[in-house]
Amino acid sequence: MKKVLILAAHLDDSIIAVGGIIRKYVNNGCKVSVVCFGNGDEAFTKMSDKDTCVEIFKAEAVKAHKVLGVEDFECFNVPDFGVQDNRQTYRQCIGAIRRTRPDVIFGHYWLEYFQHRAMARLACDSWWQAGWDCSADLGKPWIAPAMYHFEVLQTMPEPTHIVDITDTFEAKLESWRQFVTAQDHLDQLSGQLEARARFHGSKIGVKYAEALTRSYFVPQKITEIAAL
Repeated sequence: MKKVLILAAHLDDSIIAVGGIIRKYVNNGCKVSVVCFGNGDEAFTKMSDKDTCVEIFKAEAVKAHKVLGVEDFECFNVPDFGVQDNRQTYRQCIGAIRRTRPDVIFGHYWLEYFQHRAMARLACDSWWQAGWDCSADLGKPWIAPAMYHFEVLQTMPEPTHIVDITDTFEAKLESWRQFVTAQDHLDQLSGQLEARARFHGSKIGVKYAEALTRSYFVPQKITEIAAL
């Protein structure tokens, strides 16, 4: 059974970016873990919702991921605008990798706003650092065989992999609909999700797809030249 780890900046990023891929993994009997940092404290459009938005948005995120079959969902409860690459978040990423011991990690791509850029840096660096024989309090060392970057708001210029999600796209949309409160400030996103999925799908001759870029921040070990 393949184990998959998603490292996301905010509660909804994993759904927006790779919701279809997540469901495909689950459908194939894989265990998917989603770890995010931002707690949704900026997800309010009316002052009357300021004190309750975190609790509500977190509950919606749990429902959204359960729609996709994700049981291992964790939020580190960082303020949305506080998602940055620092000692605490670095250690949390390393700890998540060592706890879940994934075969593949998915993280943000560099070409987005500062919180997503910070997560792209964190994912790559912690992927590498998690394999070191140090920081013993975070668990036994583990290095995942592969890592891929995903897109949330901006299209990656040259994806290395495009995944057919035609059979899981409806599950992705149903998952996104669980974020009821997000519809106030992200009401246009449903249309964008379909447009982007159709765009990527058109590149490989399918209806809907999601794009990835493989990371080689941790080099691949080659012992046989035939493997190149």
